[in-house]
Amino acid sequence: MAFTNRIIVEELGRLPQFAHAGLTEELIFVSGTLGTGDRLGLVEGGVGPQTTQALRNIGRILEASGASWDHVVKASVYLADMAEFAAMNEAYGAFFTDTPPARITVGDVGLALGARVEIECVASRVPRTSNVAATALIRQTGFVEHDSEILYYEVVGEGGVPLVLSHGAGGNHAAWYQQVAPFARDRTVVTWDHRGYGRSTDRANRSGPEVAVGDLLAILDHLGVERADLVGQSMGGWTTVGVALERPSLARSLVLADTLGGFMSNAIAAVLAERPTVSLARSDVLGSHPALGRAFSAREPERAHLYQTLGQMGTADAAVILPRLLAVTHGEDDAAHLTMPVLCIVGDRDPLFPPAAIRALVDLLPDARVVEISGCGHSPYFEDPGTWNVIVRQFLAEVDRT
Repeated sequence: MAFTNRIIVEELGRLPQFAHAGLTEELIFVSGTLGTGDRLGLVEGGVGPQTTQALRNIGRILEASGASWDHVVKASVYLADMAEFAAMNEAYGAFFTDTPPARITVGDVGLALGARVEIECVASRVPRTSNVAATALIRQTGFVEHDSEILYYEVVGEGGVPLVLSHGAGGNHAAWYQQVAPFARDRTVVTWDHRGYGRSTDRANRSGPEVAVGDLLAILDHLGVERADLVGQSMGGWTTVGVALERPSLARSLVLADTLGGFMSNAIAAVLAERPTVSLARSDVLGSHPALGRAFSAREPERAHLYQTLGQMGTADAAVILPRLLAVTHGEDDAAHLTMPVLCIVGDRDPLFPPAAIRALVDLLPDARVVEISGCGHSPYFEDPGTWNVIVRQFLAEVDRT
């Protein structure tokens, strides 16, 4: 069972030899966790305080993984001395106000750093129960007239820093259907259609990055959005970067998903030159698409067919759009102006923008990081939305704290 991602909570101390948690499609495996502070120093007071602190640390790891203690199905407790079972159990019991998860306790084991207790757990990525009543999400749709074109947008949710999602050349606003509801539970989510995609017009046949920046700014101005977290998938990365360069005060943070956003350097060019040739022509095979991993299309032909269908809604022609896209480039001087936090996500099997190219992009940006999602092609947000959403939510939570 291959891990689809590994979680690291930056503010939580750890040894560099392991991550805080590993995720599969269904489970979260939390590493053995000690009662340490942020710098790996054990809290004082012995097994009781260490137990409480270890449980708190696990809570932070679960939160970063998109879960909580309510998702935990099994915990394992390791004691340096079984004679301290009662003291550990008292602190453990005081931590849980509801029914605790299943548990095993193993005693008389040697623990790192001279710790008295270590705890690990396994959690489900699907909540067992929910004590929170479902809240209806408010959905607003509309059109904005700009530059003689009609641009379609949707707004879902209320409050929080808006999250603006810009789709790639293989989709439209509906491609984000696996992100809108999860993120709209605690923030406003804006999706829209580039010219010639979905419900937006392209009467002048000018669709591309040179007009997309102004189009998105027109929508956000119409909505009164002055500051937002901007997400761009593939082609949408060009739009996102362009908006951030045009109006830096608008972009609190950027998420560049399987995209170079127009940036080019010698290192990036060298990686792209080594790419195998990928056909971008429409396929007659059900569910086949260059923006999807082959394994995904074979494993989930229904969702692959949906993606294929979404990409055929509208008037935009990839053969026309892609040369316009690649003609817009940014250099190191432009990169230096993007001082906001930037998260780059890439599928480890992306044939269009390979991970090595994305790592070279990160080297250009002042405050950027990269996360690879294993087993995915060019569209992890669609292929593995659970992992993609967790990674983005963790990044946004860190931005919230800064």
